[in-house]
Amino acid sequence: MTVKQSTTDVLGAALHVREAARHAVRGRGGADTVLTALSAVIDYDHASLSRWDPLRRRHLTLAGSYPAEATRYIENRLHDDPGFTLIRHSADTARWWHDVPGPVRRTSTGFHSVLEPLGVEDGVAQCLFAADGRYVGILNVSTTRARCDQPAVRAVMTLLGECLAAVTDPLLGAGSAGDSGGAGGPEDAGAGSCAVLVPDDEDATPVAVSGEPLPGLTDAGSPLVALVRRTAARQALPTTVLVPYRQRPLELRLTRQGAGTVVVCRAVARPSALSPRELEVLAELTQGRTNREIADRLFLSPRTVATHIEHILAKLDVPNRAAAAGRAVAWGLEPAP
Repeated sequence: MTVKQSTTDVLGAALHVREAARHAVRGRGGADTVLTALSAVIDYDHASLSRWDPLRRRHLTLAGSYPAEATRYIENRLHDDPGFTLIRHSADTARWWHDVPGPVRRTSTGFHSVLEPLGVEDGVAQCLFAADGRYVGILNVSTTRARCDQPAVRAVMTLLGECLAAVTDPLLGAGSAGDSGGAGGPEDAGAGSCAVLVPDDEDATPVAVSGEPLPGLTDAGSPLVALVRRTAARQALPTTVLVPYRQRPLELRLTRQGAGTVVVCRAVARPSALSPRELEVLAELTQGRTNREIADRLFLSPRTVATHIEHILAKLDVPNRAAAAGRAVAWGLEPAP
């Protein structure tokens, strides 16, 4: 029978988990050391820490002690399980086994085909999210002893979510450099999103972190990379900018990492039903350029630019070009590179 821990013991163990996670993020330890530290918070029989790969639509185990069959389930089928759906889309991202409603238990393959044969009596599944909202992974913990969720443990597990997410985040966590897995852009973006590390050194080549990078985002001398470096130099990070690029707007989420900038990129819908050319003209307005200057930059006639501006004002329902430019600045719109 497991001896009940004091609140002081639980809090002390949680500090060790946080320290292990910090070392893992900095490359001085692995996810296995995080799980080892976690065993002092919950005396578990099985545990795993998994990263979500939105391009492959599967989880990748960073560290774990589940049998092979259970690990395969977590990696390849968990994301379709009703129990996972319940946790993934609920406000409470940590769900203890005995708190899962009966109907969900009965329809969950994970419960009756994977956990019950292992003699699992309790445990927790905790979805992990990055600070920008991306779903980055999941922690699964199981025990053959009933009720391991004393109040201090429940509270601590919720508080540990942020540091555990950092370990699974491909932009931060253990094994991120060169790992084939990874998350896409904000809001759990999948295919069509990518993440790239752009070094501050202009002679250094950007490195793809996850996803299929857009043409021009991994070329050291490309205008798109130059735009990223300029934005990172003049704005406080993290920040998000909107850029017209090859007939579609790109949302670029920039965050600082060491001597470089991580860019999470995804294509987004054009705001206010603006056409691709109208979006380009609007971006030029944010720089205070005249119709003639815009025409020269975009290879248009001044009369065509004036027509585009008329359409922009109507679609945005603003009285003048200054107001339109203000709206674009609020969106983070930047001129096309």
